[in-house]
This record gives sequence, structure tokens and C-alpha cells, in this order.
Amino acid sequence: MTDKFGVGICMEEIQKELSKENGEDIPEMLIETLLWNGIQGRIDVTAVKEECIARLYIENIRKRLVGYGYKEGLVHLYVIGGGGCLLWNYIELASKADVTYITDTCAKRV
Repeated sequence: MTDKFGVGICMEEIQKELSKENGEDIPEMLIETLLWNGIQGRIDVTAVKEECIARLYIENIRKRLVGYGYKEGLVHLYVIGGGGCLLWNYIELASKADVTYITDTCAKRV
């Protein structure tokens, strides 16, 4: 099942919040790196704010999955597309045996 709750929504939320705090437009390219790679130990205000918003977004994805019948431990989850990097970096699903990430989809932005 495909749900229109793309990573762009998370990007817009982060961009809006950071732009409001800094009083200027923050370009997407500054946000994308943290979404794709996680904050990697960074503790600056920008990284922490981005992580907080990303985790809220991911929690909403988890609720949607449960709403569609996902039951951790009973259902094998296949993650495809741009949101996979968020699930990988910001939620405790990455190490689970019943979750498969399909990354070779040419779905990345170039």
C-alpha cells in the first residue's frame, strides 16, 4: 500500500521551523543531508531540532503502518523509497530481522 505521506512533508516542516527560528529561508540541501544520514552525533541546535521533527514524522508513519495492519514481529515490513532513510536513521527498526530496506530503486533525488 502506498500512502501519500512523503518525506517532502517532513522536509517542509523542518524547513519552516528552522527558517522561522533563523529569520531567513533555509535551503533544502542543508536539511537533506541530515535526513539521509542522521545527525551522526551532532548536538547543535539545528541538528537536534531536525531530529525532533523527524522523529515526530516517523512516529506518524508508524501509526499509519499499524492502522494498515502492521504488527511488529508478525508481519515482514518492506521499506521502499525516500522515507526509508528516515526510518533507518530515526527509529528502532533498522536492526530488526523482519524489516527489509530496498534501497536500489532509483528513487533518490539527483
